[in-house]
Amino acid sequence: MDYKRLKLKIIEVFDTQEAFAKAMKMSKTALSQRFNQSVDWRANEIMRACDLLNIPLTDVHVYFFTRKVQIT
Repeated sequence: MDYKRLKLKIIEVFDTQEAFAKAMKMSKTALSQRFNQSVDWRANEIMRACDLLNIPLTDVHVYFFTRKVQIT
């Protein structure tokens, strides 16, 4: 997945990923694992992130389910 938009939104709202992780009640490592796709986002984490970042539920797919596109 491509989390570029999510990361930009986090910086816009919280200034740092560390501050966002703290608001999410998770460690920086846990957040990093989700961005690196070694751990999947849980539904309740996605809902909490949307609340904290003021992301409408109609736009969840833009931030959490956009696939990376490889140019060949």
